Amino acid sequence: MKIRTLVFLIACLLLCLIPSVGLLLFPTTQTSENRAMTQAPELIQEGQVNTRFFDDFGDYFNEHMGLRNAAVTADARIQETLFGVSNVDGVIVGEDGWLYYTATLPDYLGTDVMSERELFSLANNLAIVRDCLAEREIELLVTVPPNKNTLYGEHMPYYDSCTVEPDHNAVLLKAYLTEQEVPYLDLFELFEGQDEVLYWQRDSHWNARGACLVYNAVLDELGVEHERYDTEEPVITKSHSGDLDRMLHSFFGEPEEDYAYPMKQTYWFTDETADVADGWVVSENPEGAGSILMFRDSFADNLIPFFSDAFAKASYSKSIPAHLERLMERDEPDCVVIEVVERNLVDYLTDPPILSALPGELPNDILIAETDSTVSAAVSEYDVNYCHISGTVDPARLRDDADILVSVNGTVCRAYLTGENSFALYLKTADLDTAQPLKIRVFAVAEGNCVRVLAEDLTLAG
Repeated sequence: MKIRTLVFLIACLLLCLIPSVGLLLFPTTQTSENRAMTQAPELIQEGQVNTRFFDDFGDYFNEHMGLRNAAVTADARIQETLFGVSNVDGVIVGEDGWLYYTATLPDYLGTDVMSERELFSLANNLAIVRDCLAEREIELLVTVPPNKNTLYGEHMPYYDSCTVEPDHNAVLLKAYLTEQEVPYLDLFELFEGQDEVLYWQRDSHWNARGACLVYNAVLDELGVEHERYDTEEPVITKSHSGDLDRMLHSFFGEPEEDYAYPMKQTYWFTDETADVADGWVVSENPEGAGSILMFRDSFADNLIPFFSDAFAKASYSKSIPAHLERLMERDEPDCVVIEVVERNLVDYLTDPPILSALPGELPNDILIAETDSTVSAAVSEYDVNYCHISGTVDPARLRDDADILVSVNGTVCRAYLTGENSFALYLKTADLDTAQPLKIRVFAVAEGNCVRVLAEDLTLAG
């Protein structure tokens, strides 16, 4: 009995030593997460003792211990296969081998549906972008990739029984965009009209066949001549490693089938080390025509080869807020495409693109009222060339369809609507006399009724 106990204790000790010994002999040097790994801490930093050394070393050990990725994958396999659950907060294990992104749950369940005011405000912000581009004869197109479980929710686990509201923000927004005449390509309708599955099972995005479908639809909508690539069958390759699979199983996931289209690929990236997943990518193509500026997210990663083959110059930015005016003035594109996935629509409500505010017009009759409204003015944290003016309007003075106009030193501007009762606008600091207080007046306008809700003189902060 003693020998068995001793053998058991030795075995447990050896198992416990594997991570530590592995850290010395074969440390983990790669992570499937989209971030840099923790660096080994130093006991002495800048001539002083690092009081966080042991905390930092704990983080370093957890990331670099031997066989970490294999251990994480083994745990994930057991939990997914035997219990049908995920050991990673960001991933939902569905049925039949499907994985979903946890951040899409609020849309799927309808637990965070925008109010009518927020939907109106979001459409208003995009209408401001449209008008700004139209002044420069640049065409705008807005498009929203559906979350995977919006299209293929039949593989979701029990969550479907918890649905609060079946309507999704993107579906509700379409009516508001139509009313404000914002050019919009409905990808929900496009994908729902397809018989085949066009998203990966173990990735949150559409596959290459889905990307080709979107590419053709976008350029058709813009009226741009292009190679379609859908007249012949692509080559099938089992080579794609899904983002959700990597989150769950590190480097030991199961590759999925992808499609390779016979593209000419006559373009190149202006930065030789650029990758389609980078936050800023520019391509040039001597055989392409025209130029495009796209504000996008990861859904456009596999759109980039298609668009870069079509345009002489294509610029792709993931910045939030979008640095629209600066890039537009520099690159002078023929068209601007805003691609924002369903789950991130709120970004264009709370952080609309950086543009100098367009002029507005006040009605003749203005009521002056004492209200609970606020305003602030500061140099923008995103671009020091701009002054960012923001604030709130007393909800009692604000209808769901009310616009907000802001007068700065006597010039009336259209404001972005950034929430239920908040607003914001950008002005170039070079156009302002920052040595003097800014004379700011805020107005709520609806159907010709205008109320001045605030008058304040502010010194520019920052």
